[in-house]
Amino acid sequence: MMFKGAVLTGTRFALANLSRANLSGATFEGPLDFDQAFMFLTHIEGLDLSAAKGLEQAQIELACGDKETKLPEGLTTPAGWPCASD
Repeated sequence: MMFKGAVLTGTRFALANLSRANLSGATFEGPLDFDQAFMFLTHIEGLDLSAAKGLEQAQIELACGDKETKLPEGLTTPAGWPCASD
């Protein structure tokens, strides 16, 4: 599932299966809700998720980000993103 070029305003991904989805290239306007979303290998490279709600460290550890990915306060960039070698 690719969201490149999509404008996602106030999207609610709560409880969604975002496994292997590619959110990179989407534009986010307003807060996003990721409460209990399954984010196995979800591409979040280059996204500003600093205003996202419901994100937990365990979700971030499973996702694919990069040095440009901005996380909400209290979450940290993993030592190694799972998709770094893709």
